[in-house]
Amino acid sequence: MHDAMALENRGIPTLVVCTAPFMDSALIHARTFGRTGFQPISIPHPLGALNRDGVKERAAAVQDQVVKTLTSGQ
Repeated sequence: MHDAMALENRGIPTLVVCTAPFMDSALIHARTFGRTGFQPISIPHPLGALNRDGVKERAAAVQDQVVKTLTSGQ
């Protein structure tokens, strides 16, 4: 989050993808760095036990949202 906020504050479009239990922390970090409109992208928890195909499925599920976030500033 710190790196993402530093890049955002420099005008570089950035996003954070995190699992649901970490969303509150991500939003608190964003507010702390003055990025109240920053919206992390949530994926289901957990990731640690997934195989490569499971991770690819999670990524594919948010692919459109990632593109929208990086290209529209939302």
